[in-house]
Amino acid sequence: MNINYQYLDIKLKDISSEDTVTIRFKPLLQNQITHRWLEVLEMSTQLYSIDNPSRFYDFNPNNQEVTFALNKLNSDIEIINNHRHLIEKSITDINDQETLNYLHSIFEIHHGHLDKQSKSEYWLEAPKEVRQALADLNIDVHRCEHIRRRKDKQSPRVVITWYGLPKTHHIFDEDYELFTNEYKFGTIYLGYCEIGKTLHDMQRDDELGEYSHATDEALKPYHFFSGDMHIKFYDVDKEQAKIEENLMWEYFDKHKEYFESKGYEKYSKYLNIGMLPVAEIETDKPKEEILELIKTHQHIEDVSIIY
Repeated sequence: MNINYQYLDIKLKDISSEDTVTIRFKPLLQNQITHRWLEVLEMSTQLYSIDNPSRFYDFNPNNQEVTFALNKLNSDIEIINNHRHLIEKSITDINDQETLNYLHSIFEIHHGHLDKQSKSEYWLEAPKEVRQALADLNIDVHRCEHIRRRKDKQSPRVVITWYGLPKTHHIFDEDYELFTNEYKFGTIYLGYCEIGKTLHDMQRDDELGEYSHATDEALKPYHFFSGDMHIKFYDVDKEQAKIEENLMWEYFDKHKEYFESKGYEKYSKYLNIGMLPVAEIETDKPKEEILELIKTHQHIEDVSIIY
C-alpha cells in the first residue's frame, strides 16, 4: 500500500557561518517508482551517512569551478600514486577528454563494478585513504566532464549519495517510460547507480572513438536505483533535448556493432536518454534567489521525509 508522503526537505548549511536553509520538494507520487524510491530513501537516512555532503556543481563562476575540479582530480591521482604508482597521467585542461576517459577507466578497472570491489587486487591491498581517493576519482572525473559540457550556460546541480548503501532495487519496465532529458529547474531525479556510462555519456565523451579508453564493461544503462538523488537547478527545453537525443542515436549508428554485441538494439528503452524524475521543488522564491541561497550553502546538513 502506498504511503501518503507529503514533502521531502533538504537542509543546506553554510560551513563558514553555520547558517542553514531548507529547500522543500513535493514527491511525484503519480509515478509508482517514486513510492519505492522514498521507501529506500527513508531507510538510507536512518541507516547510512551521506557519502560526500559537498557535491555541488556549477554554482560558482566558471574559473573557480575549473580550478577546484582540476585540483581535486590531481589530488586523487597523487594519493593513489604515492601508495603505488598506478596512473601515468595528470590533467591540466578541463577539455582534455582523452585523459578524463583514461582516468575513468582506471577507476572502473581498479575499483570494480557495482558492489564488487573485492574483484580488484589493488582495492584489497589499498589502505582506507587510497580506496577513498580511488572512489573520488570517479566523482571528480564526472565533475570535470560536467564543467566541460557547460559551454556558455551554467548548469548547476547537486548530487546526494549514501555511503555503503546497496544498489539492488530494480527499475521496472514501465518505469523507463518516465525517463526524460527535458530537465526542469528544482527537480529531483534518480541517481545513476552503476559504475560505467550510459549510451548518452559514451556519446558525449566519445568513449568508442578518438578518446577511447572504454573497458569491455563500460556500457552500463540504468537498471538499478537506490536512495541516491540528482537535483538539477537548470532547464533544458524540448528543442535542445531533441538535438541531444538525435546526437545520441547517431552515435549508436556509428558504433552499431559494439552496442548490438552488448545485446542492445537501437531505440531500446534501456538506452533511454535522460533521467527519471521523482520530486519537484515547492517554493514561491524566484530561481535567482534559490541559486544565490545554494551558492552560499554548499553542504548537505540533513535529508528528511515529511508525512
